[in-house]
Formats: sequence, C-alpha cells, structure tokens
Amino acid sequence: MSEEIKKELLDAKKLYKSKNYSEALEIYEKHYHENSDEFNKWDKIFYSWAIYQVYIKDYDDETELIEFTQLITELIRQSDLNKRPTCAYTLSVFKVLDYLYKERDYEYLLYWLDKIDPALLDAKQSEFNGRIYPSRREKYYTYSSKAYLETKDYTNCILISEKALNEFHHFANDNDVWFNWRIAKSLKELNKPENALTYLEKVSKVKRDWFVSKEIAENYFMLDDKENALKYIIESVLTEEPPSLKINLFYLIYQLLKDDKPELALEHAKLFEALKLEYGASIPEDIEKLMIDEDELDIDKLEQKIKDYWLQYKFKDQKLQYGTITKVFEHGKSGFITSDEGEHLFFNAYEFKSNMHYMNEGQYVSFYTKTGFDRSKNKESVNAANININ
Repeated sequence: MSEEIKKELLDAKKLYKSKNYSEALEIYEKHYHENSDEFNKWDKIFYSWAIYQVYIKDYDDETELIEFTQLITELIRQSDLNKRPTCAYTLSVFKVLDYLYKERDYEYLLYWLDKIDPALLDAKQSEFNGRIYPSRREKYYTYSSKAYLETKDYTNCILISEKALNEFHHFANDNDVWFNWRIAKSLKELNKPENALTYLEKVSKVKRDWFVSKEIAENYFMLDDKENALKYIIESVLTEEPPSLKINLFYLIYQLLKDDKPELALEHAKLFEALKLEYGASIPEDIEKLMIDEDELDIDKLEQKIKDYWLQYKFKDQKLQYGTITKVFEHGKSGFITSDEGEHLFFNAYEFKSNMHYMNEGQYVSFYTKTGFDRSKNKESVNAANININ
C-alpha cells in the first residue's frame, strides 16, 4: 500500500470516529474501487460502519438498503467483532430482514437469513416502556419459522421451531405460542393431524382466537372425528370478527354437515358463496353444483341466522344464569361477575353482548358459562359467556 493511500485511509478512520461519516465514506469508496486489495481487516470494518451510518441506519430507499447491505456482506463477515454486542454486518442484515418480513417476501427472506449464523447473535431480550422485545436470536428463529411455513417447507419449519422452543426459556410477544402454531400448521400439511392437535392444545390454552378453534376443527375433520370438530367449530362461528375473515370456516362447516344436516349445511354454503361472490373469487365445483339462487345470498341475514343456530346449540344443555358485575378492570377488557348463587366468575369484555356502555360494576346481567384458561394459575377455569343486561 502506498504511503499516500495509507494516510488517506487513516484520515478516513479519524473522520469516522469524529462522526463525519459521509466524508469518511467518500474516501473509502474512492480507494476501494481502485485498490480493494490494499484494504486490511480494519479498513473494511470502518468502511462497513460508514456505509451503515450513511445508507442503512435510517434508510429511505429499499433498493439502496439491499444493495449496500450486500456490499457489507462482501467486505466483512458476521464473525468480525462478534465479541461485541453488535457489528455492521449484523445490524445491516437485520435491517434487510426486518424489511422483507414486513413486506412478506418470504423467498427472499430465506436468502438473507442464510447469511446469518444464529449462534453469533445476542440472546438477551430488551425492555422499553414496560414492553419486552425479542433478542436478535429469537427474532432470527421467528423469521425463519414463518418463512419456511409460508414457502411450504414444512419439515424445516418444524425443525427450526422445535429448536427455538428448546433453546429459549422466556419468549417475547408470545413467540412460543406461535412456534407451536407453526409446527401444528406444518404437521397438518404433512397429513399428521393427530400430532398437530398436540401442539394446538398448547396454543389454545393461551390463544382463544376463532382461527385457533377452526384449526383444531380442521384436524379433527381430517381424523373423521365430526363430534370434536363441531365442538370447536362453535367457538369459531360465534366470535365477533366479520364473516369476510371466516370464508373458509363456512366451507368447512358445510363439509362437516352436508351428510347429516343437509339443510343447515346449505345455509353455510350460501354464506360461503355470497362472500366469495362479493370479492369476485372463484367458487368450488361442489358449491356450484348446489345451484344456489343468488336472491338468497344476503350476507347479513345468513350470518345472523347461522349465529342464532350455533348460539342455541352451544348452550342447549345449560340453564341461563343471573348475577351482578362486581369488578371491571381499569383497562376495560375484563372483569368479574358474582352469580346469584355466590360464585365469582371471570369474563372477557368481548363476551358482553349488550351495549358496552352498560358494562359497569353493579349491572345485573344474564349469562352462560364456558371453559377458559387461567394463565397466571396455569389451569382451566370456568368463565362467564354470552353476557347480556337483564
């Protein structure tokens, strides 16, 4: 290396340390294109940091983000300075990973994940304003698990998800639940519904969402266990999400009921077709063969009719109970009801079916009960459900 170049690279390092990143970058760029062989390890490290500060840290051009991160991966390795909490390589690649994950570009995400060695990532969670954030290592496993599932590489999805569950003891953002969820989804696709149900049981203890119940029902349907499939279908139908989110749920119910309860099955087929037509989607051949009259495809009426049926079915073996709301938590998402028999029952606000204005302490209500799960005690509980003002 000539003395002149050596001096300029030294000046660039000084400029970087004094936070004159653009000036430092200009020197590095000029000499790297002409004299890349003369850059030593530290020249490349500081060049990478300059690129990160100027083009990547607060990027506004995704093309530049990827282009310059690619250059950094050619300049240095992830293992360079890996004894420190961060390096330009890791920070830059994760900027790309975060962007691709947000954009749901899972094929390309896998390409960039392959540039990361998770063993070199920090495994410490962070906390800000009372919220826990995942470590980069946990995030790596999350991105990999999701990408493998979305690209239908179910075997690798299971492997990476199991590895994450075995490696971490504490997870941010319920990531352990989602690793179990992706394993279950993968097992179902690999035609292993019985194994999938084992993982879905863990998920359902924490997530009571409609799509969890639907997933469980689908696996029981694959096992030709219609009784259990219908049990979980009820939970999915009666949630408050719009029917447009549940299109495939109504098709599943049609398939479950078409032999035993053809008239009820037809109502679900009508709602399924109505939703499909609303969004201009294609109709499956078995639904088209039903020759449904389009004048019967009123989404609101069909949904209400279906919900009324399943609500009656769900509580057919229960007696309507009465009680008083004795506690509403400050966040307004849950509370307690004391029944007329003196039993204290937890409830979630989404089970309050009357105007939320009336969900106050002292309000007299009617309700049924259902099985819930108390995460703090790690056991099942009996909760109030379908609450109405009396």
